[in-house]
Amino acid sequence: MKKYRDIIAGNLIYLRRKNNLTQQELSRRINYSDNAISRWERGEVIPVIETLEIVADFYGVSVANLLDEQYAELDQKSKSGVELKRVLIALFSISIVWIFAIVSFIYVEMFKASLGDNFRHAWLIFILALPISCLVSYYFNRLWGTKLLTLVIWSVFTWTSLTCIYLYLLMMSNQNFWLIFILGAPAQLAMILWYFIRK
Repeated sequence: MKKYRDIIAGNLIYLRRKNNLTQQELSRRINYSDNAISRWERGEVIPVIETLEIVADFYGVSVANLLDEQYAELDQKSKSGVELKRVLIALFSISIVWIFAIVSFIYVEMFKASLGDNFRHAWLIFILALPISCLVSYYFNRLWGTKLLTLVIWSVFTWTSLTCIYLYLLMMSNQNFWLIFILGAPAQLAMILWYFIRK
């Protein structure tokens, strides 16, 4: 009996921490006292089957998961596998942007003479691929990512976009419009403030 008590206690602690809940927050959500939850997690008392069903439903797991000695270990492995798959999907999508950039660069270089003077700086295509990559990253971050990563992506997007505009104007007009980067400072400040407002 002690073994099951310890297994259930360990799984209850794992699930609560995984969901970033305190014992008090959990007690309010499932209508049990925080004292009862504390006793379950210390292994002093085993919750009755009806209570285990309530807790399992709350966490979206089965009662069998709560009784499984290896549940936490298997859950962490499956979570890391899902996260790796998500990262690979995002990287694959970003790589498509760069494949298009490389194909476009090769095309422009091959037909530079017939395309005219506006296409003599084909390397700018790679600079343009940076903010586009940020937009793709932002899409996947909205699905699976964090607010901090959103701030980083939008910061990189802002500065790479300004760099694209600056380099394009520099190459096409031979004038140095470096003041355009001043626009990045208030934009960056606004993004940081918005991050802390939404945090």
